[in-house]
Amino acid sequence: MQNKKIVRTLFEKTFESDDFNEKALESLVSPDYVQHVDGKTLGYKEFVAHVKWLKAKISKINIDFMALIEEGDTVFSNHIVMKDGSTGKAHVIAEFRVRDGKIFYCDELTCLLEGNEKNRHLGLDTEV
Repeated sequence: MQNKKIVRTLFEKTFESDDFNEKALESLVSPDYVQHVDGKTLGYKEFVAHVKWLKAKISKINIDFMALIEEGDTVFSNHIVMKDGSTGKAHVIAEFRVRDGKIFYCDELTCLLEGNEKNRHLGLDTEV
């Protein structure tokens, strides 16, 4: 599978799906995954908790990719995240790295464009 397709599949099976699917995460994300987001660092367990938390708070998220570019093991994404049925919207710029068919690294910056100020750190929250 192309690295770009792996990243797109992660978004489809986790954030854009109706349910939390830990098996999909396991198939697409390496157990040694590290994510840097807005100055904070999440490991694999924190990332899974973050996705679980998001799915509990927001049943459906729509992703609008403005750019998804692959170069070697690196995939660059520039996308808009919109909470389904609400005015919440964030601009996300992220660099992913893929090894052996799984994402093992992400460096992400998020910017809240619309919505409640309390949602400014949705890219980081992990507590349900």
